[in-house]
Amino acid sequence: MLDLKQLERPFEILGIKFSDHEYAIDIGIVEMIVEKTKITPVPNSKDFIRGVMNLRGRIVPVIDLKKILNIHLEDVNESDVIVTRVDETEIGFLVDGVTEVMWVNPSDLNSSIKVEESKYFKGIIQKKDRILVLIDVSKFVEDEVNEN
Repeated sequence: MLDLKQLERPFEILGIKFSDHEYAIDIGIVEMIVEKTKITPVPNSKDFIRGVMNLRGRIVPVIDLKKILNIHLEDVNESDVIVTRVDETEIGFLVDGVTEVMWVNPSDLNSSIKVEESKYFKGIIQKKDRILVLIDVSKFVEDEVNEN
């Protein structure tokens, strides 16, 4: 997991998008990207759970990342699932698409900007003319999925 307080070296992120907005997650927790998969709804589940998918015989919950992050966009075309592993928990996150894997220097990250709407934002990454919001997927899994 990416610890911002101990960043001294460049680190890798995966760029993801909703509509024309770009976000990023720590590449260290990403297992794979699954395109256009069937998601089966689960009745009476939490509102952020879109359903489950069959991944090579394993049942993986699929999370609606927009609900967690309070993202309200009109033209969202969710089609990819980013499958992650945090500790022993495997979870898929529904996104519009993936942009690229990139290296980020600690100086490219501004973690002093606080976003009240979501406690799962780690900071803002500025790469030339691009701005990406870094999402703390590990904290979400810790708070919402592995809650006791």
